[in-house]
Amino acid sequence: MCDVVRRPLIAVTLGRDLPDRPSVFRLAGSYVQALASSGAIPIAIMPGTDDAAIRHVMERVDGLFLPGGVDPHPRHFGEEVHPKTVIDEDLDALEMNAIASAADLNMPILGICRGCQILNVALGGSLVQHLEPDGPVDHLQALPLNSEVHELRIAADSRLARLSDARLLRVNSLHHQAVARPAPALRVVATAEDGTVEAVEAGDPDRWIVGVQYHPEELMDQQAHRNLFDDFVSSCRRFAAARQNPEGSA
Repeated sequence: MCDVVRRPLIAVTLGRDLPDRPSVFRLAGSYVQALASSGAIPIAIMPGTDDAAIRHVMERVDGLFLPGGVDPHPRHFGEEVHPKTVIDEDLDALEMNAIASAADLNMPILGICRGCQILNVALGGSLVQHLEPDGPVDHLQALPLNSEVHELRIAADSRLARLSDARLLRVNSLHHQAVARPAPALRVVATAEDGTVEAVEAGDPDRWIVGVQYHPEELMDQQAHRNLFDDFVSSCRRFAAARQNPEGSA
């Protein structure tokens, strides 16, 4: 059995179940299962937590995981709200504060779907607020999320290419927004056939920051997607070790 003492603690942000049940927090179990199966202990943080408390939590965990959800408010990148945009401003505040703390601490960060989008926004980028549904790629698949519906082209020199052991990767898709202008600290490392940004990484290769637009947590039976979670959790474990022993850990 895995030694609990050595399992990294990873903060996971929870959004509200908008618009039908705004008083209920929600998180897909597949995120928890993916993190736990890679050896992490997920720790939930919820909207309504004050800034000092968020910083307190972030100083005690070893990584930050940003799951899917509704749309970031476009005022963060200087735009008006699109008619199709659905907003949870309390979640925006929580995640932008958590991202700021994690970035300041040089902590590993993984964002999925909305998580990729809010990561880009928090670090100074912008979004496409609505992808037209009649485009060449179906980004809002009707099939179950364990089905692959389109292909990614991955940059050869990226972390994602190394973890996937591929330049082309079939993925699922459930989003109507995407990265437009990448944040200064990030670079685009994967795009769909129609040019939509599907993954970003830290421009600094020594920083473990990855955002993916698809849902690898639903494809964990495939090694390429499992490797992403395994590498994230391993990076969080190294971060924890370095923090406990800054002079003796790599």
